[in-house]
Amino acid sequence: MNTLFLLILIASLTTLVVIVLLRPFAISINLLDQPSSRKLHSGSVPLIGGIAMFFGIVISILVFSNDHQLDIFILASLILVVIGVLDDHNNISVSIRLFFQALVSLIVVSVGDIHIITFGSLFGNGEIFLNEWSYFISVIAIIAGINAVNMADGIHGLAGGNSLITFLAILFISMGNLSQQDFLILILFCSVLPVFLIHNLCLGISESKRIFMGDAGSMLIGMSIVWVLIDLSQGEFKVFNPVIALWLFAIPLFDMVSVFIRRIASGISPFKADVFHMHHLLLHKGMKESNVLLTILAFSLIMSVIGILGVQYEVTEWVMFSGFLTIFFIYMIAGKVLMRSIKYKVKPMGD
Repeated sequence: MNTLFLLILIASLTTLVVIVLLRPFAISINLLDQPSSRKLHSGSVPLIGGIAMFFGIVISILVFSNDHQLDIFILASLILVVIGVLDDHNNISVSIRLFFQALVSLIVVSVGDIHIITFGSLFGNGEIFLNEWSYFISVIAIIAGINAVNMADGIHGLAGGNSLITFLAILFISMGNLSQQDFLILILFCSVLPVFLIHNLCLGISESKRIFMGDAGSMLIGMSIVWVLIDLSQGEFKVFNPVIALWLFAIPLFDMVSVFIRRIASGISPFKADVFHMHHLLLHKGMKESNVLLTILAFSLIMSVIGILGVQYEVTEWVMFSGFLTIFFIYMIAGKVLMRSIKYKVKPMGD
């Protein structure tokens, strides 16, 4: 049997089996997401998607690879999934979450040797090398990536769909230039995410079987995306320039940064949950959830395609960076317009 097909099959089937096995257990221990003013779903939903994807990925890596660096990836993933499950089951404080995210980031940077060396030539006047700031900025970038996916997980299919587009775009750009470790990470997430999305969006299955990825899943995905983006955009054998990473991961970054800015401007802690997210604003504007999902995923796809074209046509880095900032500015303006048009007053909410 073709090795690639077998890899995809094992990852997908493992994820599916773990979902089936964990569902009754999650219900019995109350590992469930309850509806609230920020969570607009109906009924209690098992938070097992992240755990299932973790098992699908780890078992496949153990079967098909003996790469030492992937052992570091598994360790970092395990820590995030455990902390995520604890947070999903019984909310833990932001400071504890950040501590373990920082710990994982330090492991990835120092032991895994995944760190940012340069930002590239963002302003057209030469490479911006980080030098002694390399490890510190890399840790911040990984923590930001972990939280960006987590914060974008607001409606059915959004975090999973955005992430699948990102993984597919990276795989498309990098095909033929990938190390075994990066190829495995990319192909495995492209294998397990569709299984999760089927159960998250209830595609062909009953809505009573819906699951969420939880913090365990969103943090795992965020770390993994930043891992491959850094690894493929740095060093002598980089596949694309660092600025391209912004385009491939644009929507979670836009959402996180814009939400932080709005929260701070409103006198709210940047880590305090609220309804400043773009998907919330579109829902309050009156759009159906399915249309909000399609709109944001289409935007994510367009950004990724622009990033791909930037690589293929070797567009100058400062042009790509200027374009990215321009679109982010438009995104911010659109958010302000939406908030004013719906006359929605945001109130601080608990995590």
